[in-house]
Amino acid sequence: MYRKYLILIILGFIWAGCNLSTSEIAFDPWIEDLRLVKLTEGHDAIEAINQLHGTSVNVVWGYIAHYKGVHDKATIWVSEASSQELAQTQIEVMISKMKNNRRSPFSHYRTLEAKGLAVIAFNGMGQVHYVFRDNKWVYWISADAKRIDDILGHINKAR
Repeated sequence: MYRKYLILIILGFIWAGCNLSTSEIAFDPWIEDLRLVKLTEGHDAIEAINQLHGTSVNVVWGYIAHYKGVHDKATIWVSEASSQELAQTQIEVMISKMKNNRRSPFSHYRTLEAKGLAVIAFNGMGQVHYVFRDNKWVYWISADAKRIDDILGHINKAR
């Protein structure tokens, strides 16, 4: 009798484990007057993230949100690491490699604080870039200087 219940309990745990989904991040269809024009997620986003880095990055899940306005655009890259520590290490390695690459298009690195988040800001490729970590999630926002703070504020409200 107990064996029957034990089997049902084990099957219940297995079923629940199989149905766990990766954490999801919601992307609003509009941020200010920028419209979400393309959202890539999951394995396609991971592939694009790896291609951008030129190597395989150890991420669990990913998103790439492309926003477009009349005169400007913004991109939000988000990847989920397997731990907070790995997410922090990924940021440190990425920023170090960019700073030490003489051909890097990025410059003027600085650290900002936004609602308890340490944000690494830098310029390059005609935009301002913000990189930060929220638990296991690594964010990279690219946008025009006049928009990036609004986008960061929007993301901070949503989290």
